Parts: sequence; structure tokens; C-alpha cells
Amino acid sequence: MFVRIFALAVLALLVVGCATPTPPPAAPTPAAAAAAPPGLSTLPFEGGHLLLDTRSPACTITLQGQIHEGTVRRLHTGLQQLQGARCSSRRLLLEATAGELGSAITIGSMLRNRQFDTQVQPGRTCDTPCLLVFAAGTQRTLPLLPQPALLAFTPLPPDLDFAPRTCHSQPNAAQQLTLARYLNAMLPEPSSSTVLRQILAADCNGPTRIGAQQALAMGLATATAAR
Repeated sequence: MFVRIFALAVLALLVVGCATPTPPPAAPTPAAAAAAPPGLSTLPFEGGHLLLDTRSPACTITLQGQIHEGTVRRLHTGLQQLQGARCSSRRLLLEATAGELGSAITIGSMLRNRQFDTQVQPGRTCDTPCLLVFAAGTQRTLPLLPQPALLAFTPLPPDLDFAPRTCHSQPNAAQQLTLARYLNAMLPEPSSSTVLRQILAADCNGPTRIGAQQALAMGLATATAAR
């Protein structure tokens, strides 16, 4: 267990070093901070925000918006804030949109090291960067109600680390190895290999979308309803 956690921490640091820089997040206004009820706080970043909810022992962080280096920095702040809360469980709720692979891997490593659960919010479609974050959960929930959540195997987004701007995923051998190691750390076999093949085969003309039952059968999800 120590070796796996150490490896994830090293992987996260390596990926952060290669991530594309993003503008610093805007600070919340005094009025917004004053309006937040006790146990509920918002951490904005470029293109989205994190919502921390510690009003009950089942603590949650909702990630709404883009996944990039600014998201990583805000999540680090949010995780520090949770250290002082009496959480019996920790869950990341995903409402993510566009994302960078390097930042998704970093976020996933941070969550797994802290034994977070993950959940895609009802009615949401979680594409490849979001899916990699989802895979990091100790328990991974894909709701059926009130609206089904979906996972989408979309082509790797273009960034400096993982792929050029094409309709297909075209990572080089080193990048494929990084993805394979990450998925092997998050998911048991044969689930990790199946997910990797689906990501590498993704095509923007018809990305594969799966629901809760398929995700359960694949081993990517562990539940269809939150505890």
C-alpha cells in the first residue's frame, strides 16, 4: 500500500510539472464569502469552481467546470480545508466539462491517496479527462435516477503532453505507458486494460458512451446510487 501511494504521489508531481499553465483563480468577493452558510464554501478557478460541503459527516466536494492546473491548485486548497472537518466519508461529485489529461491524472492521484469516493452527477456525461478522475474513487457511483449519468470515451484532448489536435487519440509510447500505469493503480485487471483500450480507440465522430450497467460490468463503476 505504501509503495502504491508513493508511486501515485510521484506520478502526480511529474504530471504537474508538465501541465499547461493557467491564469490564477479570482479571489471570492467579501460579499460572496459572507453569504456562504457555515460548512459550505466555494473555491473559484478559471472556468469553474469547487463547492465544499462539510455540513454533515459525509463531506463532499463538487467539481463544476474545467479540469486544468488551476483546478488542481484549488483542489489542493480544498483538501487542506477538509483536514479540519470531522468527515466520516469524502466524496468528489463530478460536473466536469472540458479537461486536460495531465491535470486529470494529478487530481485522480490526489483523491486516491486520500481515499475519496467519486460520483458523476445525475444527468451528466463524463468524458475522458473526467472519466480518469472518476476512476480514482475508492467507490465509484454512476447514478440511474433521477436522470442517468453517462461515461464517454472521447479522444484525448490536445495538449502539450498527450495528443495533437486530431479526431483520434494518438499518444506516443511514453504517454500510453503513463495512462496504463495510472489506470493500473486505480482499477483492477481486466478493468484497467479495457478502459485503456477504449480511450485509445476513441473517435470524435462517434465516441462510445456507457451507462451505469455497462460501467458496472466493466468494473469502472462500483455502484448506481450513493450510500
